[in-house]
Amino acid sequence: MEPVNFLPEDPYLDRQDKPHVRPDRPLSQGDVFVDIPLLRAAQPSTKRANQLIAPVKTGPNALGMLVTHPCSSRSRSTYALKESVSIAPVVRCPSEFGPPWAGYYEYFPLPGLRDGNDYVANLAAICPIRTEYLNDHRLACLDTGGLAALFHRLAMNDSRLDRIPDHFAAEAERLSAEIDLWELWVARHSTEDGFQGWLNEEFSGQPIEDEHGQLVAGSAEQTGTPRREVLRWNYDEIKTELEQLLGGS
Repeated sequence: MEPVNFLPEDPYLDRQDKPHVRPDRPLSQGDVFVDIPLLRAAQPSTKRANQLIAPVKTGPNALGMLVTHPCSSRSRSTYALKESVSIAPVVRCPSEFGPPWAGYYEYFPLPGLRDGNDYVANLAAICPIRTEYLNDHRLACLDTGGLAALFHRLAMNDSRLDRIPDHFAAEAERLSAEIDLWELWVARHSTEDGFQGWLNEEFSGQPIEDEHGQLVAGSAEQTGTPRREVLRWNYDEIKTELEQLLGGS
């Protein structure tokens, strides 16, 4: 059932053994963090009867991956990260699990993540974490191929659906393009604010047609197409617009 090329050999856009990787890049799906508080399953208290406690793992071996899509992890009005986000604990890879990474659908492989060792994100143990604990703690972020593999693994873990790989690749490409441009914005302005509003503004170029002769943004009559809607197909032109804006601001 699993595609042969499920995971690229190197799925990272950037990776370091110590944080913080790419400080100007907005935090997004697939990012891996270290030394964050990981909430474990509640268990009976050994000190008080009829009371549950939820242990918290912290320290240099407490790693986790942000698994929520930005459409869910960020505010729809301000685009800031929500107060808490969903994190999958990242642990050392089981010795019997390796390329081509078949089975073990609850695990997303992270080859060579730290000190040359393989790790996995445990998608069966996702927990909430307050977003302030993620700041300056990122070890790695996935590239487009890594994101597509993560989308695939999330679907396999939750529903065993693996028949729509093109959709995974398309959304990974779109999301990577958006975060790449947002990173340029932050590097110039030292804030995430304002970028999403700019992305929603009208694209100055001409939207291209798809293989069916339709505008990729919608109907042939549509005007004032937002940059967001044509980003995947017109990335280079939109990046040029942004670079011109940032160069003059």
